[in-house]
Amino acid sequence: AIMPNETRLDEDRLHDNVPRPFKIFARLGKTALVADSVKGDFGPEDGESYLRLPDEAVTGRVRFNDAMMEFKKNNRGEKSLIAFDCNATSLADAKNRFFDFALPYLDHQAYLSNCPIFIQSIRIEDVNNQIPSIDYTSPYRDSSIQQHIVEVQKDLAPVFAMYREAKNSHSDFYKFLCYQKIMDGLLGFLRSAVNQRARKLSIELQQRRDLVPDDPEIASTYRSHVGTPIKKFFDEVMTPQFRNAIAHFITKDGSILNLSAPATMLKHAEIMYVAELCVRELIESHQKSAAQLVVRNDA
Repeated sequence: AIMPNETRLDEDRLHDNVPRPFKIFARLGKTALVADSVKGDFGPEDGESYLRLPDEAVTGRVRFNDAMMEFKKNNRGEKSLIAFDCNATSLADAKNRFFDFALPYLDHQAYLSNCPIFIQSIRIEDVNNQIPSIDYTSPYRDSSIQQHIVEVQKDLAPVFAMYREAKNSHSDFYKFLCYQKIMDGLLGFLRSAVNQRARKLSIELQQRRDLVPDDPEIASTYRSHVGTPIKKFFDEVMTPQFRNAIAHFITKDGSILNLSAPATMLKHAEIMYVAELCVRELIESHQKSAAQLVVRNDA
C-alpha cells in the first residue's frame, strides 16, 4: 500500500523483522477447495462449516495464554470465519502463531462434533506496513482428454486406483502414503513381474534410468536430489524420514507426529509434491517397459 509520509523503501517494509501487530482471518469450509475464485476480501458470508453458533450468539470467543480468536457466523448460523490478532516479526511468523493457537482447538472440535473442519484460505494483514498475504488451496485446472481409445494395462489398474485416491484426498499426509505405496510397488513387485515376463519371452528390455525429475516448484530442500535415482531417494529420504513417522505415529526415538504442527505441515507438503512427480515418472517408465512386451508378443 502507498502510505502518506512513508520514507522507507518497499523492500524494507516487506522484510521488516520488528515485532508488530498482525490480523489473521481464516475462511472455513465444508471442503478444502474454494470452487469459485481466489477472493482476498472474504467475510463471514463467504465461509461455512458444520459447526453452529447459538442463535442468540453474535460471535464465539476462545481465549488461551493471553491470546484470543473469534468465530464469526454466516446467515445460516454456521461458524464461517476466524479472526485472530497477534504480535509477530513476519507474515510467516504470524501464520505459525495462528496455527499454533487455532489448530489444536479445531482438532478437538472435529473430534467432539465428529465432522471435518477445513480452513480454505487465510488472509494475514501486516498492520504497520499495510501488507496483506493470502494463502489458499487452489482448485485443479480443467482438463480435456483427446484420446478416444484408451488401453489400461491390467497390472497398472491398482496403481491408477491408488493415484486417484491420493488426488481425491485433501490431506498431504494421506496423499504421501498413497504415493509411497505406489512407488513401493513400481520399484519392487511390479517391476520384477515385468522383468520375469521379459525373460520368459527372451526379450531384452530397453529401460531408461528412473531419476528424480526437475521442476521449478520443487522445494529448495529437495533440489539436490534432482537427477538422482528415484530408488535412492525413496530408500534414503522418503521411507526413513516420512513414511515410518506417518505409519507408526510414535517413532522409535519416542517422538510423536503432530500433523497440525506448522513445521510438520510444511515439511510434508514439500515432500508430497516431489513424491508425486516421482510417481508419474515411474508410471511412465513402467508403461514403456510393459509396451515392449506387448509389441513383441503380438509379433
